[in-house]
Amino acid sequence: MSLIRSSAKGDLGAVKKLLSEGADVNSTDANGRTALIEASWGGYNDVVKLLIEKGADVNAADKSGYTAIMRASEEGHQTIVTSLIKAGADVNCKGKVKGTTPLMLAAERGHIKILGTLISNGAKVNDLDLYEETALARAYHSEQTKAAEFLESKGGRGKPERSSYSYSEKESKGTTKASLPQWSAAAFESGYDEEEGPAESFDEE
Repeated sequence: MSLIRSSAKGDLGAVKKLLSEGADVNSTDANGRTALIEASWGGYNDVVKLLIEKGADVNAADKSGYTAIMRASEEGHQTIVTSLIKAGADVNCKGKVKGTTPLMLAAERGHIKILGTLISNGAKVNDLDLYEETALARAYHSEQTKAAEFLESKGGRGKPERSSYSYSEKESKGTTKASLPQWSAAAFESGYDEEEGPAESFDEE
């Protein structure tokens, strides 16, 4: 089993063995993902710690521009976010498709503690994605009210008009560009999907 796949499964023993045998800690799979990205995504603290100790690039990005701290922020892995920051992770990195930041990902999922950690370590509260949306707007679009309130307490701006984020899934059937919020309308027009989420299976390395 490869280092990347072992890391994605959280198999610390296998990761140790592969590294001792000379596996490249920064090798990538077909999606451009490293072992650290996969371990951070899965929430495997011990694996993340070991990979960092062995020289993993904390700012390596996959083909979508996603880094380890983006995946950890998205999934709510507080300890890993902290470890990555201590190791030099860029808290203001951006995905390639929508210009998403770690703060935006945490806001969309309502991970308030991670929002606080990111902001206290230099995350730009009012940074814009490619559709000129802030983390605050993302929180409202995702109906993460507490996260939105927290961001506002930290100076967050960009609250959307109520009509732009209060549509239900039922109401969105037969969607047209005009019926979507700003960021969704732009994605609808361009043909882009949401940035890739966790896969059930992994590509062969």
